[in-house]
Amino acid sequence: MPGRVVAVAWGAFLWAQAQEPFEHALWDSLLQLYTRNGRVHYAGIAREERFQRYLDSLAQAQPERWSREAQMSFWLNAYNACGVALVARRPGLRYIGQLDSLLQVDTFCIAGRPLTLAQIREQLRQFREPLLHFAAGGIAEGFPVLQRRAFTAGTLRRQLREYAHRFLRSPRGCVLDLHTNTLWLSPLLQWFAEDFRAGGRQLLDWVAEYAEPTIAAYVAVHRQRLRVEFLAFDGQVNRLELPIVTSEPKPLKPPKRRKQ
Repeated sequence: MPGRVVAVAWGAFLWAQAQEPFEHALWDSLLQLYTRNGRVHYAGIAREERFQRYLDSLAQAQPERWSREAQMSFWLNAYNACGVALVARRPGLRYIGQLDSLLQVDTFCIAGRPLTLAQIREQLRQFREPLLHFAAGGIAEGFPVLQRRAFTAGTLRRQLREYAHRFLRSPRGCVLDLHTNTLWLSPLLQWFAEDFRAGGRQLLDWVAEYAEPTIAAYVAVHRQRLRVEFLAFDGQVNRLELPIVTSEPKPLKPPKRRKQ
């Protein structure tokens, strides 16, 4: 019996290692300490030596041979970390436009290549997974909220579904105006409409799947005559100005092994 227990534990360890070829614990701990309710204490993160260590590790990574989930997790975390670094470099920055030149000028070394934030986004698009757009946390109020946990290969699918629900169930993602029979969607779905319409899907299909149940039900009944418009983009930087009380962050644990 003890031998069986050891074998199972060792198998779980090897499975976790195969799923997680890159260590995101530094980024995970920083997110827990310096983000609150979608806002980021950029000054606090910028002072952390751990943040630079994590950026350095992104530069040295070689994700090409990893699993699809491990690669997507890597590029999502890289996108979010570089977005934070972009704002942290500019303490006085208050606004990010939807096509701001900063997204295409500042470069970061990721997997041995100098990339802008816009180019990292294009790297994410190569996976042809629209849910990634809901997980790429924004540095402005109009983007999806920067979540407080890092992405990992073992938890990615659950995280993507969860964050799609959160975004499309928030006023920044989806608003239904019954008086005008208009559904207002985030401009994110307009900018990347090509991705969301891949495979024959329509924008309303995403709303029906991830929006509030009452809105989803209304869309199912009235979609033929429902008007779709897009919300104005809110480019205010989601800066958390006041110091925050830090607490011991939760460890980044590998997911539980599924029973065979």
